[in-house]
Amino acid sequence: MTEEKRSLTISGSGRAPGGCYEDVKISGSGKIIGDIMCGSISINGSGRISGDVKGSTIAVSGSAVFEKRVIAESINVNGTCRAEGNVSGERIQVNGRMHTAASIRGESVRVSGTLKVEGDLESEEIVAEGPLNVGGLCSAEHIDMTLAGFASRIGEIGCGTLTVHRRLSSELFGKLFKVFGKKLIVDTIEGDDLYLEDTEAKVIRGNRVRIGPGCSIGRVAYKNEYAKDEKAEVQSAVKE
Repeated sequence: MTEEKRSLTISGSGRAPGGCYEDVKISGSGKIIGDIMCGSISINGSGRISGDVKGSTIAVSGSAVFEKRVIAESINVNGTCRAEGNVSGERIQVNGRMHTAASIRGESVRVSGTLKVEGDLESEEIVAEGPLNVGGLCSAEHIDMTLAGFASRIGEIGCGTLTVHRRLSSELFGKLFKVFGKKLIVDTIEGDDLYLEDTEAKVIRGNRVRIGPGCSIGRVAYKNEYAKDEKAEVQSAVKE
């Protein structure tokens, strides 16, 4: 006979031990001490978990701090979230703000808020419509970035296809876009099929490379195709 797991709810201010739970809900100010394994975690208030976290779904609408590793099938951040350890999830959606001091690995990562990763970001697919900051390597088979808000800064990008484009906007917003410098700033990009707008990069290597308006590139090395918009700057382009 399988033992039924209990659920945990913190609606005021309190603490609870880690362990195995069915559902975990924090709507007040709560801290869980130790590792936790559960079906779902929902944080609508202020929550902190001191150990490793493993769950099916994690939803953060309030403020959450995970002090160690996080592993889940689905992670949805509508509030603010900080993770001190590595984060792994099949589907990661950031509509609010998320910051991890380590690395993120997922199958699908979508950002419409702000995501900061001090380590590496690895996924099959990355779609970002808000600022994306990665200290190390950002790698995926497919990356689609729409530049909005503050500048996105990434150490290195490795990909199959990469599309970086500016958000369509009014003439006034377009002027503000230029003034506040909403660009992608990256050291190196290496991929198969690349199309870039408003990107600053030192080195780009690719099979098919198209440099769109607003780009400032140091060196481009391409295998098959290369094109540059008249409103872009490229110091050198060589066919390998």
